[in-house]
Amino acid sequence: MYSLLKCKEIAASSCSDGVRNGGEIGIDCDGPCTKRCNGRVCTSAEDCWSGVCGLNKTCSVPSCSDNIQNGLETGVDCGGVCPLKCDSQSCKRCSECKSGVCTNWPRCTEATCYDGVRNGGEIGIDCDGPCLRRCNGRACISDDDCWSGVCGINKTCSGK
Repeated sequence: MYSLLKCKEIAASSCSDGVRNGGEIGIDCDGPCTKRCNGRVCTSAEDCWSGVCGLNKTCSVPSCSDNIQNGLETGVDCGGVCPLKCDSQSCKRCSECKSGVCTNWPRCTEATCYDGVRNGGEIGIDCDGPCLRRCNGRACISDDDCWSGVCGINKTCSGK
């Protein structure tokens, strides 16, 4: 008399299945896989599963200080998950940009005295600091001195 055994179908392991199997040293890296695990010796980013071959020639996780655009960064070590905001690099929203300005291109642009954002050392929005125009409440000689275009009787800039 023979009994039937239930068999479980097992998929062949691969170096891209998200599972440590088939002789891999880590998940989808080393052993039979061409990509190296983090901490292993590398000569280029292509060697590493993480896509980062660090300065010490070992594979490592993407970071905001590895001089490479990787992970969720929108520029080299800036934007996305990094605290550093990118100027002159791609952006998805203004909060990613150091200047606070993300154009329609989409690129971060450097701070200017006419971008409608308090940035670049300005004391107010587009006034004082590096800007020639003065903020409201600041001393002035003529209307041209003031961002608002109004130098009041008391020789201070005021709103219109």
